[in-house]
Amino acid sequence: MGACQYSKAWKNCATCAHWGGKRQAAEDGNSVTVDNAAIGVCNGFWQGSRKYANDKCSEWGMWDALSG
Repeated sequence: MGACQYSKAWKNCATCAHWGGKRQAAEDGNSVTVDNAAIGVCNGFWQGSRKYANDKCSEWGMWDALSG
């Protein structure tokens, strides 16, 4: 499977503090890389729901690993 890279400016699950999916922050803290089919559990608004990395919601908060 391939990977997707999301800028920290994109307010989606991959860049959100509430998402529990597998992801890797870039060394400069400006982006995150996830598998194309990445799914994680939401610990925010969707409480326990399985969400794809590119899903979005109004409760987004930047993941701590993304800085700068």
